[in-house]
Amino acid sequence: MQFPTLETERLRLRELHDTDIDRLFEIFSDPLVTEFYNIRTFSKPHEAQTLLERRRTRFSDNRGICWAIELKSESKIVGTCGFNAWFEKKRVGDLGYELERPYWNQGIMTEALTPIVSYGFEQIGLVQQRAWVIPQNKASGKVLLKIGFESQGVQLARGYWDGTFHDLELFTSTIPNPPDMTFPI
Repeated sequence: MQFPTLETERLRLRELHDTDIDRLFEIFSDPLVTEFYNIRTFSKPHEAQTLLERRRTRFSDNRGICWAIELKSESKIVGTCGFNAWFEKKRVGDLGYELERPYWNQGIMTEALTPIVSYGFEQIGLVQQRAWVIPQNKASGKVLLKIGFESQGVQLARGYWDGTFHDLELFTSTIPNPPDMTFPI
């Protein structure tokens, strides 16, 4: 399958390229960007290369898809978003996203996630989309509510990384009365 490019008024959602490695390192080396994320803050540039390769492999193995969020006006990526994983039999996709700090509170993530959620339902054939959020990450929860997700509550010790259990709030968006169909991708 060819990697799909999606566009909004301000954004181009596209495949990550090797030329994005420096920008990925800048984004993921900010401890405030990774504060509520199950990934350690980058300290070495090769970590960005590893992340890029992992995301490419997920796509080529048909296990997920991650778009670069590129500002059309600046022709540079400011974050990433997509489905960290999808589960074919259940037709469920797990949404993940991150945005460089200077671009917070500008509606960019809401603008980026809106076509991705539509793509998940209409093109991938998902019936439900989920996002797991650390409850202290209020901004992430607000974005999800804004794009039509609903909170299903906090699950205690649902996540585990860096040797610590983390409570996670589950947000979902589900197609009512989904049709019977096969997973198209």
